[in-house]
Parts: sequence; C-alpha cells; structure tokens
Amino acid sequence: MVRRLFLTGLAAILLVGCSSGKEGSSPASTFPLFDTTSTSVLPSTPVVGRALSPAPASVQGRAGRGMLVHLVFTARDASALPAEFRLGGALPSPSPAARPGHNPAFPGLVVRLSSTGSALGGPSANLANLFQVVSPSSQLDGSVQVSAVWTNASADFGTDIDTTLTAFVVSGTAPDTVPETQANIDVISNTVEVTFRIGSGDAGTPALGAGAGTTTSTPSTAGGPTTTSVRPTTTTVRPTSTTGAPAPATTRATTTTAPATTTTTRFLGLL
Repeated sequence: MVRRLFLTGLAAILLVGCSSGKEGSSPASTFPLFDTTSTSVLPSTPVVGRALSPAPASVQGRAGRGMLVHLVFTARDASALPAEFRLGGALPSPSPAARPGHNPAFPGLVVRLSSTGSALGGPSANLANLFQVVSPSSQLDGSVQVSAVWTNASADFGTDIDTTLTAFVVSGTAPDTVPETQANIDVISNTVEVTFRIGSGDAGTPALGAGAGTTTSTPSTAGGPTTTSVRPTTTTVRPTSTTGAPAPATTRATTTTAPATTTTTRFLGLL
C-alpha cells in the first residue's frame, strides 16, 4: 500500500514538471532560412539575404564572362522590401543603358565585387543596376521574397582570379558608390559575402571532337605566334565493282551428210 502511494505521488510530480516545462517554452522560429556558408553575420535583421549562386570556392564562367549571381532577400514586412519586376534587356547582355548604380526596380539593393575594373567604377561601385532580372513574390506565410539575377557578358571583373561578392539591402534608395563602412547608411539586412573564382580559358574555343580542326601554333617573323587552323579533309572512296560476265560458249554440232554412193557393175554378157 505504501509503495503504491509512493509511485502515484512520483508520477504526479513528473506530470506537473512536464506540464510546466511546456508552458514556459516557446516554439523555435524557423523563419527565415539562410545559408550560413554565404553570410557573414547571423540574420537578426528585418530583411534576410542569401546567395543561391555563386557557391563559395566555385569557379564561375569562362574567360571572365558568364558569372551567375542569384540573390534572394526575404522580409516579413513587405514595406521593408519594395521591388518591381524587371527584365533588363536580352540575356545575357544587359540593356545598353545599364550602368553600375542603384537599381530602380530594387532600390535598396547594394552589390559590390572586389575585382570590378576601373571602367565600371572599381570595387566601390554598386553593381545593383546590372542585374537583369528582379522578381518579387509573396510566400504562403505572408512574407515577401525578392530574387535578383545577373550574369555578365564582358570580362570587366578579371579572369582567373579570386573575387569576393558582397550584397545587402538598405532602407530607401541605395547609393551608387558603396561607402567603405556602413556607418552612414541604414542597412536593414544581413551582409551576404561569398568568395569564388572567375574562370579562365577561351570561351569561344570549341572542344575538339567530330568535325573540329587541329590548331597549330608556329612562331611568326613578327615575334608573335601564328595560329593555323587545319580543317580535316574527309575522303570517300567508293569501291569499284567489276562484274565479269563469262561469254557463253556455244558449240554448234556440225552434221555432215554423206550421200550414199551407188555403184553399178555391168557384167559383160548380162547387160
């Protein structure tokens, strides 16, 4: 009897402890998702950004062209992330008017690349306006998400070198030139930072295979190599078919008719 009472009391104490633990706990927030490998800080901001491309340490494009940058920013409050749809010209080339600076379709976006050439303003240039695609969307949980995509058609960012992509969102309109520090701008997102490599090689050289020629480099008199492309020659030999038809040999039988010879002998005295 005493043992039963003891076990009953112990069960009641455990039940109360579990109930109090559930009441005091709060569900863990899973919004928003982000890639910790491509962010420099934990996202505790109104807007959360992540890079779908490039992946860290990946090699992007060929001969300095064809890098693919795909950024995604998410916010619970749609007013914190204003954006409009944009398709900036025929891909992969941007429209002729596209120059570095803020993007009117995504005014708060700031993107910089450490290897940006001086012709485009150098590493401090805001490359947001080069993004050909801006696409806002509404999620099931009521949040808003903006995707921004860019690929380059000219080798203005180096070839066969490592570079660092930095991207974030500010309140209002982003500056055309990114300041060295974020002290004088209202940054409302985490900073996305990815280091990758810009590919080398000749993007216009076809792979050797069926129908491809052989490229031979020989020194020229001017001191530079002369490249001669020799296209393969295909020779088709048709087999010669000789049909020997044996001449039919026809032997005609020769019939010789010998006329019968009749010899009449006259005997003296009888005829």
